[in-house]
Amino acid sequence: MSIDKEKALEIVKQYLQDRKREYISIDEKDQIRYEEQKRINYGKYEDTIRNIFVVTYYLEGYYEPIPQFVIVDTETGEVHCTYTKHGYAEEWEDEL
Repeated sequence: MSIDKEKALEIVKQYLQDRKREYISIDEKDQIRYEEQKRINYGKYEDTIRNIFVVTYYLEGYYEPIPQFVIVDTETGEVHCTYTKHGYAEEWEDEL
């Protein structure tokens, strides 16, 4: 299975809802980045090379919105992780 940007956006919106993450905005389909042969640094695919989509959503910030980056596998549609300025969101969510 291979997914497109539209499907990646659907997956991320559902992922954010399931994890009860609030946000003020999210990338539109044409803003989603495709990156080939990127090393995954977290989760079950850690240290493997995958093709990914990067979907950015934004939290409310004091001066400006704070970006958070959700990494989605282009082949499987799985969410690998969410990069934040403090590390991986899943790291502290899964501890709760």
